Amino acid sequence: MRFLPLLTLTLGVSSLSGLALTPSALSQQLPYPENSTFFTGEPPSLVSADTPDSSVGWPEPHYYFTLNLPASSKESLAKITIAPEMSGDPISFNLSKTQAFQGTSKSKGEDLTLQSVTQDKDTQLINVVFASPVPPGTTFTVVLQPFNNPWESGTYLFTVQAFPAAENPIGIDLGVGRFTFYRRF
Repeated sequence: MRFLPLLTLTLGVSSLSGLALTPSALSQQLPYPENSTFFTGEPPSLVSADTPDSSVGWPEPHYYFTLNLPASSKESLAKITIAPEMSGDPISFNLSKTQAFQGTSKSKGEDLTLQSVTQDKDTQLINVVFASPVPPGTTFTVVLQPFNNPWESGTYLFTVQAFPAAENPIGIDLGVGRFTFYRRF
């Protein structure tokens, strides 16, 4: 009876050893075109997501999304997307006031020029496209400005993705930014 788990493991490993995944075989299994571009080297990361304005209904708050593109990344970054969770009180953004700069919310550096900021009406996905790709070795912050915080207290989630600067870029999930809003008495 004690040998059964070992036997199962041995059979499992030996059955996998017959699989040979060459790069061409792997690309045939992926749902992406052959000429897709991915982040290689160390991927970008979501450093933080925060707001100094956490009261419900607060007018014109600022939501800071800080990202890092490591120096060891081989690709520059062309675009990020921010997807608000579709629950709770919806948040309306004044996209014309979106900003980006090198550094963090506490240590602002040089401004980054944005080519466009759009939001899909159905999914609420926000696309932030940089005029010039963000180079490896850069920590930067994107600031979204809603018209006001939600009127319902609670935690609101925002999924962040990054896309490399190239043709046919494939985004990478960076994580989820959490904003908690409170009703002050």
